[in-house]
Amino acid sequence: MRKTCFLLATLILIASCKKTEPQGGGDNTPEPSAPKYEVGDYFKNDTLEGIVFFTVSNGTHGLMVSLEEALLPWCIDTYINEETGATNRSEGWNNTNILNSNYDLSHYPTIEWSYLRNTWNLVHYPHRIIKANQWYVPAQRELYYLLKNHEAVSATLEARGCPTLEDKTYWSSTETGTRGAGFGKANDNGDVDWGEDLKTKEYYVRAVRNF
Repeated sequence: MRKTCFLLATLILIASCKKTEPQGGGDNTPEPSAPKYEVGDYFKNDTLEGIVFFTVSNGTHGLMVSLEEALLPWCIDTYINEETGATNRSEGWNNTNILNSNYDLSHYPTIEWSYLRNTWNLVHYPHRIIKANQWYVPAQRELYYLLKNHEAVSATLEARGCPTLEDKTYWSSTETGTRGAGFGKANDNGDVDWGEDLKTKEYYVRAVRNF
C-alpha cells in the first residue's frame, strides 16, 4: 500500500511539472494594437506629420490636416468658365483625380499645391490616381469637420509654431458651378459659415489625408 501511494504521488508531481502547450498549437503572442488618436493630436510617422481633426474606429483611423497652408486662387483667370465636374461634396481625393485626369493642374493652384505634397508618388508614378491615404484638398464635408474642430487643431498648430485656422477662409475642392467653388470659415459660435465665390479669388488652402 505504501509503495502504491509513493508511485501515485510521483506521477502527480511529474504531471504538474509538464509545460502547458498553447491552445491550437500556435503562437499566442497578441498582435500589437494600432495607436489611437483624438481630435487635436499631433500625428507623426517617419516623415509624415499632421494634426488629427476627425476620428473613426475608436481613434485608430481618421483624417489629419497639413501643418502648412497657402493663399491661392482655385483656378487661374483664363479657366474660370471651365466647368470641371469636380463636384463631390464628401471625398476631396475624387475631385483631385477628376482635375488631374482631365486638366493641367498648373491651371488649378489649390489642387496642384496639395497634389505636389505627394512627392514619392509623383516621382515614381507621375500619373497615379490619388487615394484617400495621400494628400488632397478637402471636399466640403471634410472641410466642415476640420473647421468645426478648429479650436483643438489650432491649439496644436500654435504649439508647434505653425499657422492656425482662426479668422481665415478656406477653399474646398468642391466646384459649385461654372464659375464658382465652395469655401468655409469657422465662426465664433463654434459652427462653420459656408459660401461660394469666383474660382479666381484667393483663399487659404490646407491639404488633408486619411491615417
